[in-house]
Amino acid sequence: MDIDYNLVQRAQMLLTLDHPLTQVREILLREGYPQEQVVELMDATEEVLNYLVPPQYDENKIGIDILHPGEEKAQGRKPMVDILIDKRSGRLELITPHQQETWRVANEVRKAMKRQRKTMKYHH
Repeated sequence: MDIDYNLVQRAQMLLTLDHPLTQVREILLREGYPQEQVVELMDATEEVLNYLVPPQYDENKIGIDILHPGEEKAQGRKPMVDILIDKRSGRLELITPHQQETWRVANEVRKAMKRQRKTMKYHH
C-alpha cells in the first residue's frame, strides 16, 4: 500500500516530539488520515524501533513480557520486553511506560522484591 507522504511527515514530527507510538496513532486518526495507512505505518514504525533499539540485555538483567489488554497470545506473537530488571541493583526500567498494565506489574514486582529482601535479612 502506498502511504501518503504528508502522513509520513506528520508521524515523523510527532515521534521527534517524543510522543509514544500509541499516542501518535490516535493523533493521526483524529486528524483524519486513512486508518489503513495509519495502522500500516505505525506497525512498520514499531517493528523498526523494536529492531533498532532493543533493551540492553546482559546476564545481569531480566526482561518481563506483559500480555496487555487487547493483545492476543497468538502463536506467532513476538515477545517484547515491557520491564527490565537489573538483578544486582533491583532497579526496574519501564520500557513501555505508556501502558497502564506495565505500571501495575512493576508495582507487583517491587512489592515481591521488598518481601524477598525482608526474608533474606532473617536468613543471613
